[in-house]
Amino acid sequence: MATVIPPVKLVYYTSCSSLQLKRPFDKDTDKDIGRDCPIPDGYVFNLTGQTTWCTLTSSTDHWQKASGLIFHAADIHYDAFPPRIDNQPRILETLESPITAPFRTNPEQMKNYDYLATYNFKSTFFFTYFSPSIMDVVNRPLPHDFMETKTKKAPILWIARNCRATSGREYYISELMKHIQVDSYGECLNNQEFPEDKSREELMAEYKFYLAIENANCEDYVTEKLYDTFMMSAVPIVDGPSSYEGYLPTNRSVIYMDAYPDPKDLADYINYLDKNDTAYLEYLSFRRDALKIAANDRLEPAFISNWSDTIAHKKRSDYCSICRGVLPWWKNRHTAGSDVYKDESERFLVDDSCQPGGKWNYISLGRPYKPHWKPRPLDEFTRPRAMLDEPAQDDEKMIELIGNDTHAMAITANIVFICILLSFIIVLSRVSRTTNKQSSTSVHV
Repeated sequence: MATVIPPVKLVYYTSCSSLQLKRPFDKDTDKDIGRDCPIPDGYVFNLTGQTTWCTLTSSTDHWQKASGLIFHAADIHYDAFPPRIDNQPRILETLESPITAPFRTNPEQMKNYDYLATYNFKSTFFFTYFSPSIMDVVNRPLPHDFMETKTKKAPILWIARNCRATSGREYYISELMKHIQVDSYGECLNNQEFPEDKSREELMAEYKFYLAIENANCEDYVTEKLYDTFMMSAVPIVDGPSSYEGYLPTNRSVIYMDAYPDPKDLADYINYLDKNDTAYLEYLSFRRDALKIAANDRLEPAFISNWSDTIAHKKRSDYCSICRGVLPWWKNRHTAGSDVYKDESERFLVDDSCQPGGKWNYISLGRPYKPHWKPRPLDEFTRPRAMLDEPAQDDEKMIELIGNDTHAMAITANIVFICILLSFIIVLSRVSRTTNKQSSTSVHV
């Protein structure tokens, strides 16, 4: 017979600044998590007087009885840290990079926690700005008048509040603005007044490109910037993790800023796309071809795997995943004679994946631009030369062929010159003989 256990109650021990809580979140009100969260097989709850099997609260009045404690990384104060209680796991939750909470790179300090709830795909509980809703957009065909919705004269939009990003992105964008029009409505490099009658998302829909640039370069650190750009049908210009696998509908749906160490080169390419609708729409081919090509043949497998299954996403992400994840601990706590639960699985806790700060600081030193990192391979696949049979990366072979052709031409030219010279000598010889004969005839006469 299965052990009947009380409903799960999670306590958000630190201040509730998590965006995942979707305020309002009243301190005296429990948030119902279990309503839309599938119960794992093998668990039976005593729901007498209860309406749900899992709740979340920010009240710490009875934290000792909680099924699990959640700590928001940016709000932790170790001088007020609670003591350990058997069979009560601790979860560190954040949507921000380790830059905002440096202790996350410290193995000793991370021993205070049992699980991570972050944007990193390796986290036990996956917290992200993305959701399966994005599948509705990427599978929606572009309207016939799509280009008419891009009403702004400036091709690029940027909205940002953090003007001192770890990456130094503002140096790059400031230089970019010298070569192409960038409308900035945020606090950083502001040159446009934010309209009172429009939301950020509505503005994004009116521009062709959006600078979806993260403030730090860390593994899997992708925020709402990229998600919202796709949702609003603009083309993202990105800088963030070294790999965007799992976040992109196709490998050619974004433009990588770090493929252009010189902002002038990026401006040149954006200007080309801005003047060529056919080339621009190549970056939205996943929507342009939605009616002609099946999703499995049109979208990246990792993207489909991450966002196409709503139920699977619910089970592994958000607070539902934590409700499900603490159940073995909670069951042990209410099973007579049970030992302290130990999760023997390999867990990702220490995140030291962030690149050193100052990625774009070299721009402030002026030309010639010399980044300390290796630029990403250039992929201007919409340019006419990129559509030739010979790929752009075969430039060295092309130079070699040109060199060989030049050598052959030189030999041919020499042969032609010799032939002309011989012909000239022969003609000269014949003329000389004719002259001599005429002279001889004159003498005899």
